[in-house]
Amino acid sequence: MEILESIILILSLLIIANIVSHYFVSIPPSLLQIAAGVLAALFMHVKIYVDTEWFLLAFIAPILFNDGNNFPKRELWKLKGPILGNAIILVIISTLVGGVFVKFLIPRLPWATAFTLVAVLSPTDPIAVQSIAKKAHIPDKLMHLISGESLINDASGLICFKYGVAATVTGMFSLKSATIDFFHISIVGALVGAIMIWIFNGIRLYLINQGVDDSILHAIIQIIIPFIIYYVAEDVFGVSGVVAVVIAGILNISSNHNMSAFTPEIRLITSRTWDLVVYVLNGIVFVLLGIEIPFAMEELIHNDNINTFLATILAFVIWIMLVVIRFLWSYIYSTFSNNPDGKIKLWSKTRLYDCLMSGISGVRGAVTMVGVLSLPMTIKGGAPFPSRTLLLFVASAVIIFSLLGATILIPLMTKSSAPVAYRGNTFSSDGASDSDDDEEESAPVELTRIEANRVILDKTVKKLRNEMDDGDTAVYSSVIAEYLNDIRNLSFRNHNSNVVSHQISKRRVKSKKDAELWDICFNCELEAIDELYENHEISDDSYDLATRKIAKYKKEIVHRRYNTTIEFFISYFRRTFLQIRRWIYRSVKYNDVQQMNQDSIKISIAGAKRALEKLQELNQSDQEDIDDNLIYIFQRHYEDRLELLQGKYRGRSPEFNSERMALEVKALSYQRAFVQDMLEQGRVSKITANELRKNINYSEEVINIGVE
Repeated sequence: MEILESIILILSLLIIANIVSHYFVSIPPSLLQIAAGVLAALFMHVKIYVDTEWFLLAFIAPILFNDGNNFPKRELWKLKGPILGNAIILVIISTLVGGVFVKFLIPRLPWATAFTLVAVLSPTDPIAVQSIAKKAHIPDKLMHLISGESLINDASGLICFKYGVAATVTGMFSLKSATIDFFHISIVGALVGAIMIWIFNGIRLYLINQGVDDSILHAIIQIIIPFIIYYVAEDVFGVSGVVAVVIAGILNISSNHNMSAFTPEIRLITSRTWDLVVYVLNGIVFVLLGIEIPFAMEELIHNDNINTFLATILAFVIWIMLVVIRFLWSYIYSTFSNNPDGKIKLWSKTRLYDCLMSGISGVRGAVTMVGVLSLPMTIKGGAPFPSRTLLLFVASAVIIFSLLGATILIPLMTKSSAPVAYRGNTFSSDGASDSDDDEEESAPVELTRIEANRVILDKTVKKLRNEMDDGDTAVYSSVIAEYLNDIRNLSFRNHNSNVVSHQISKRRVKSKKDAELWDICFNCELEAIDELYENHEISDDSYDLATRKIAKYKKEIVHRRYNTTIEFFISYFRRTFLQIRRWIYRSVKYNDVQQMNQDSIKISIAGAKRALEKLQELNQSDQEDIDDNLIYIFQRHYEDRLELLQGKYRGRSPEFNSERMALEVKALSYQRAFVQDMLEQGRVSKITANELRKNINYSEEVINIGVE
């Protein structure tokens, strides 16, 4: 009963604080949440005891998993070297230099405890960093570097914090053992996280493949993933659960291209559920911080060695120290890395400004608070943890100073009055609902939901094709191809409702016509390969590899059929193998590998051109045994391949994505109009119309999430 009362109280304080924050938009909600906790402790005498064993599991696991899941993967890979250097080297430098400085400020503090304090202050709030950096007009490269550092240093900072706590509790510390153990728990923890998220990704994709598309079920699975991974890493393998959940978040399927396998409803509900979880967990942490502050102040008042005022001054000085260290590191890094002409320019006013912004934007948040609240009460032998109250107060004050510093200084330096966003205090904007609450119509209907959906998609495709000549052909073709895929999926589900697919694939042959068209295209590719080989444009090894690959595809697709379960797992293992091999090829560049890659590109380009010529010939012929829409989809498949290989592919460029999103929103508006027309014509019931509108709303909201 006591636990339930505490939860209700904390959530009530969180709600009140966030209601107040809507009237004081310039004040970060985190500060108001802290204030709510302080008032509850002062006037309601609330005291909540935190169990350190489950605290990290309950708060760190989901928060870091969500951070890794939301971080842009392409930027993370491009800046992997600098990010890892900043996240590890900067944390170590901050811990060592800061620990010595804290020991100088507070001589009576044990060395291990001083390092523990600075280590727990290393993690920064990535959401705050990103929002501040964008408003400060920091260059994209530096912004991504700061954001990536804030993600990875959560793991490295908490590992250093763990060693500091262990040294304080046991009174023993070995640099050699700690270094070996650091790499062991980090590397094995990363492997555990990668393997487990691979398993969970496979399970979720398999459920979708079998038609299990319950959005609530998938949201629940997503939420429990970080808890299971953290628990298994820490308690089963004895490695870093923090590293495991960060890696799992980065590799989670929800943020990569395979997310297209999930329906818009699943994507929307999963996203909103994560918003809610992080919002609540982040708020609870700061409310607990506020509750702890008065008790920490009370103990400091009765402390003969240090008082509350002096502790506040020390916290301010420590925050300044952290800002200076971040500033110096950012300036040194940018000085020696941003010199494409080979000339090192030691002084730059713009770089000075950007690096100062980088230092100030090092906002401490929920991860720091979770860490400091997890400090044990006692050490080995039963004695109290040294200066635990002081550490809690100083860490809390540094968090507050960093929040206030960013809130006050960033708008002054950027001349921006927009409020700073912090992790967990914002939701994505909700789209308007078009739901119709009228009573359901009892009259008989002509079309089912699937039939009506197909009619709407057909009309949308015709509308877009009519507009194609007036717009960007590549953008229109991309969207039209996706709609044609959806139409094929609807037709296929009428015959087999347990299988869902959202893209053309060599691994999924839905009909005899698919197999026949693939066979035609493969024969064209073989002809192109033979021609290249006869002209001595490719090596013997490349020729043998390409012909074996095509023969394997023909055998699997044209002459052999698996059941859906076997087909799924073969495809999933193959994709994993190819992805790992691709990563290895990125890192290892041998001459023979480069030659094979060059030959492979020649073969793919020639094969795509020959297949497109044949498809164009089929499209212009009067054959009725092959659907025009199917030919169009295959054409888009080979056109995308050709553009990608020739360096003309725009599918991932910001301009192309922006234009595509705008066209997708426009197409959804057409769908709404078609639904209304069909409703007025009596071709669908109000219930069916509402279901169609709901799916359109889900799709539009997913597009909005992508924009954000």
